Amino acid sequence: MKILAIIVTYNGMRWIDRCLGSLRTSEIPVDAVIVDNGSSDGTVEHIRSEFHEMEIIVNESNTGFGAANNIGMRLALERGYDYVYLLNQDAWIMPDTLVELTSACSTEPQYGLLSPVQMKDGCREMDLQFGKRSWPAGTAGDSRILSVKYVMAAHWLISRKCLETVGVFAPLFPIYGEDENYCARVRLHGFRIGVVPKAAAVHDRAERKEPKERTIFRNFYMKSLEMIANPLRKWPASALLYIIPYALYCCLKYRSLIPLAQLGKVLGSYSKAMENRRESMEKGAFI
Repeated sequence: MKILAIIVTYNGMRWIDRCLGSLRTSEIPVDAVIVDNGSSDGTVEHIRSEFHEMEIIVNESNTGFGAANNIGMRLALERGYDYVYLLNQDAWIMPDTLVELTSACSTEPQYGLLSPVQMKDGCREMDLQFGKRSWPAGTAGDSRILSVKYVMAAHWLISRKCLETVGVFAPLFPIYGEDENYCARVRLHGFRIGVVPKAAAVHDRAERKEPKERTIFRNFYMKSLEMIANPLRKWPASALLYIIPYALYCCLKYRSLIPLAQLGKVLGSYSKAMENRRESMEKGAFI
């Protein structure tokens, strides 16, 4: 069984030792390819010095999360890997994380995408967004796999069959929205998405502050494009009935007129999002 971990880095010195170091302690051997998006904090030099056994690809500029991961996923297909493991630079695994995930996937191959339980640093609490969106209410945690509709891409195990069928991340989403879109495509092609309660891993997002403009970009602009491009939406034009009033709601929520300015950009990108939707429904999209 061959697993390729793909780590996209961008000024990740704060986490990189824990992230890459955790791969060295995995009970299942795992290869790694790091795709750096133009770091300027010494991340690349540190990896080459301290993690010399790991392959690193350096982009001249920040190509975005999805495009950088696509480089690694295409390599995994070319080199015959059985699984890819997408791992955020601010995340790390436990020694048995991949044991539990691959065991669950091999037993129930209808699950094309699996995640461990994503925890805060210290493993005493779940990551807040993971708990809200990917941990069903009332779950006791004793099931082998919990079926979910979405899980964030900080920790994703994707089977080769799923990757070959679904394809790679859509170019419409340089950052944010790519995981939502990909999960919808996984489900469209008949695969299931799951969380393995026995598998745990860390996603360290503590003490990170986001500027208002970036929050609005993520929560309005990219969310709007994701809704239009969602291949599971039977009538994609109906997304506009939600997006227009949602822009007004975001203006009030964030006390800003930025969402109105972004609304024009969303409408201007409608045809591009629709084209993306059509392409994403094809087998092996964007490979």
